[in-house]
Amino acid sequence: MAHCGKNYILLQSFFMALIEPIIFTDMDGSLLDHDTYSHVDADELLAWLRNKQIPVIPVTSKTRAEVLVLREQLNNHHPFIVENGAAIFSPVDYFKHGIRDIVEHDGYQLKEFVASRAHWQSILDNAGTHLNEAFISFAQAGIEGVVEMTGLAINEARLASQREFGEPLKWLGTEEQFDAFSQYVVTQGGQLLHGGRFVHLSGCCDKGLALRWLLSEYQQHYVGKNIVSIALGDSHNDTAMLEAADYAIVIRSPAHDYPSLNNNAYQHVYKTKQQGPRGWVEGVTHVLNHLGYKD
Repeated sequence: MAHCGKNYILLQSFFMALIEPIIFTDMDGSLLDHDTYSHVDADELLAWLRNKQIPVIPVTSKTRAEVLVLREQLNNHHPFIVENGAAIFSPVDYFKHGIRDIVEHDGYQLKEFVASRAHWQSILDNAGTHLNEAFISFAQAGIEGVVEMTGLAINEARLASQREFGEPLKWLGTEEQFDAFSQYVVTQGGQLLHGGRFVHLSGCCDKGLALRWLLSEYQQHYVGKNIVSIALGDSHNDTAMLEAADYAIVIRSPAHDYPSLNNNAYQHVYKTKQQGPRGWVEGVTHVLNHLGYKD
């Protein structure tokens, strides 16, 4: 029996060496607390993940400027996905193989999925008075308005306002106006995504599309290993990302119900009991236990 037990441990270690988990995480309401934007409750687990060299990929509605600050606070040096999947920024030389369809941008390799912010602002400008009165954009609100809408400090609001690939909107109108506005946006080649607080106008992209593109690069990076994708999110705009991952962790929100998923029969879905970063720890620990990474 002792011999069999030793063989089992060796076999388990062999399979563990072949598995490479990659964590894709929403930020607001997931890794960051919904109200305070704090990540302190997840810091211990994040340090453990760094020690195990398990990548944690921010996938967020936030801007590049915001994520750069957060990555420094989190001691995170991995690629990141911004503005609801509109673009991926990867540190130069992070991937040793040649990356397809990218441009060099401020020390990062940039993959863009949509047009620039100016394009989407022009679409808003041409929406018509009856629709323009139904929302206020970040650009219209200005820094002080963004502070009021988000509760962010003024320096944080400046970072949040540095959109590059789309425009957040605070919706003020009726459901009928929203339906008309949605139809107008579609005719212009755009789409609307609901986040935790705002509606985001951009092109035909989502967090799931960006996740799949980045996963394909990791598959070339980790040759011979079985990549296991783990996604965490709490909102409707996380749905595509959650559905694209092998393991979906749906984090309980204080503001709304769990987003519904059209998961396939092979996907593992876990809904947390805890909220925010505590739910993040709960979910990641559950999946890593399932994979045999944590006791």
